[in-house]
Amino acid sequence: MKDPARIESRDLERREFQLTLFACFAIVVLAAGLALLMYPAVFADRELPPSRTPQIAFFGFCTLSCLLVAYIVDRQFTIRRLRRQMAMDRKEASEALRQATADLLGTLPNFNAFEDRLAMEFRRAVAANLKLSILVVTIKLHAAFSEPDLGMSVLGDAAKALARKLREEDSIYHLKPGFFGLILPGVDLSIAHRVSERLTEGLSVAAGASERFSFKFDVISYPEQTSSAHDLELAVSGLLQEAAPKQPATRELTHTDKR
Repeated sequence: MKDPARIESRDLERREFQLTLFACFAIVVLAAGLALLMYPAVFADRELPPSRTPQIAFFGFCTLSCLLVAYIVDRQFTIRRLRRQMAMDRKEASEALRQATADLLGTLPNFNAFEDRLAMEFRRAVAANLKLSILVVTIKLHAAFSEPDLGMSVLGDAAKALARKLREEDSIYHLKPGFFGLILPGVDLSIAHRVSERLTEGLSVAAGASERFSFKFDVISYPEQTSSAHDLELAVSGLLQEAAPKQPATRELTHTDKR
């Protein structure tokens, strides 16, 4: 529902333009009326010796009135040009930021790099008797942000929100559109759930009040749930291959333990 107390930008410009016209018209009418009243007193009396002071004052008043009207008109056009330029600058800055955010996805490692890093981290975990957890983040875009360019920008914002909450030893991967994989060395199942709760805060901020996307976490942990690197890869591949039906864009947080 449209808020009656909210004034749109076009309405504000129209009202300001109308106010400018009214001010100019009022100045012209008042100045013309005063000039008509001054004219007989300045030029009609021919019996007295001529004096240039009233005439100078009369022409000065007329000139000042014209300059005032010209200033108001020029101010209105200047403000309109500045607003148009500011709107163009904001649009260009927004497009540049959106493009930079979308380009971030191209810099993230893909699924092949994820498999290589997973195998290496698994061997390290087995050799050092450490824990290893995989966090798969599923991002579902709101229908209003489903356009390719806009969607890439939103996914880039989600990736930045995830990366800011990770440790130095953690790594993030763009597995496929809408799916991110996080490798968490030395993290068991319970800690992985706490990590997902911390990531929820960043994603909620990135989603914004307009709910640009919803998200879901899936945790796969070694050795609680799997016993080999192949099992970890199969669990992640199974999540990526699942056909998720479309649903309203509401924020959700679920933890699915794949065994």
